Amino acid sequence: MRQYFLGLILLGALCTPSARAAEPTLLQLLGRPLGEQPPTLINHGNGPLPSGTFIAQDKSKGVSWFLNLAKGTARAVELPYDNGNHESALSADGLTLASPHYETLGPGDPEGGGFHPGAEVSLVDLKTGQSRVLTAAANPLGRPKPHGAQWLANGDLVVTTQQANGLIRFPKPLSPEAGVPQVLNFADTACHTPHLVEQIPSSNLVVSGCRCTNPGDKPSCAGALAVADLESGSTRVLPAGLGAEGIAVTPQGEVWLGGLRGNVVSIYGFVRGERRLDQLKLLKQISVPKPLRLAYEPSTNTVGIVSYEPKAGASEINFRSFDAKNHSLVAATVLKSSLRGRINSQGLAAANGVFITGGFNNQTIVIVDPKTLKVSAEILMPRCSLPAGYNSPTPMTEQEAIKQKQTGANNWSGGVCPGTMRNPDDRRFAVLDGFAWSPQDLDPS
Repeated sequence: MRQYFLGLILLGALCTPSARAAEPTLLQLLGRPLGEQPPTLINHGNGPLPSGTFIAQDKSKGVSWFLNLAKGTARAVELPYDNGNHESALSADGLTLASPHYETLGPGDPEGGGFHPGAEVSLVDLKTGQSRVLTAAANPLGRPKPHGAQWLANGDLVVTTQQANGLIRFPKPLSPEAGVPQVLNFADTACHTPHLVEQIPSSNLVVSGCRCTNPGDKPSCAGALAVADLESGSTRVLPAGLGAEGIAVTPQGEVWLGGLRGNVVSIYGFVRGERRLDQLKLLKQISVPKPLRLAYEPSTNTVGIVSYEPKAGASEINFRSFDAKNHSLVAATVLKSSLRGRINSQGLAAANGVFITGGFNNQTIVIVDPKTLKVSAEILMPRCSLPAGYNSPTPMTEQEAIKQKQTGANNWSGGVCPGTMRNPDDRRFAVLDGFAWSPQDLDPS
């Protein structure tokens, strides 16, 4: 099987003009090997590969992937929960990954509608690959489907609680002196379903986009920007585009919020530059088709925006960058893999001078040059993040998956893997999300 896949990779590299000069390289797997083949790196750039460790979540298998391109190594870590690990956040020192447990899918469940709502946060030691459940304190809001997370500079962790319409702040959860969790409540406001969370630089404020997808939310429910003051616990909600979720913040204190269903990005800033709760206001709205994820890239002072249209034509633009100062369009492109086609992204990050994203339905990570928006490197990930003997992929169309009532058919990733005791129900090919980067290297032991 491994020889078969490598043969296809080499044949594609020879036949694809954009990849003609690139030589595929199998990354060395550290620790327990998962997947029918190791991740395969294709370097399209002329310079050295970015340092540090790139991170991607396989949310169908509860696996975090750690990839050190410069050193040619990779590690797959099985999290305490077997799926539902959508987003990720790295501690300030880059050593600890936090991944909220959003849900567990049962037989035939759609993604987002798992029979068991999540409540916990998984932690991974990047150096050793050891994973555990955050035991600092129980979730005071029951099982509210935590999704986004953000580490603060002081070591606190803030996590969204979608179904409780709020945020939870865990004071110094990695310390023996961890404090009592603080609830930041949006329940009596216009914020429904806070999805992701960011901290506005040089302030005590955190922000979240409210996308209105909780059970009982009406289609007319308007998107919103929710803001919370970490010192006082006060909150404020401002109107935004329909389906508000993707969010980015800039050093200038601006907040960019994508309205997926409204095809608009709302930009907020502070009156007179004072970064206070009562001084934030809407500055401008720009039209962007289906803006699902946003990320601020400091070396170019740009905001990257992923457009999520998985059924769009192959030539339709799916990635744009905007000047963070004057809000003008800088560049636009169609992100695609040289071997696996169009990149339909459900996650986006910017770090170490690059954008990082990947295709949820083609198991490919791409490293994007922020100046040109060209793919400088791609990593072909395994279809099945599973151990030997259980990792043979079987392609299946979305139509057939729906017909068979496959788990996660509403977010189909191209095929099925064998069922295992750990992953008996969600048998989809790897579904990539939660991209991040750490300056730390993997421990080779």
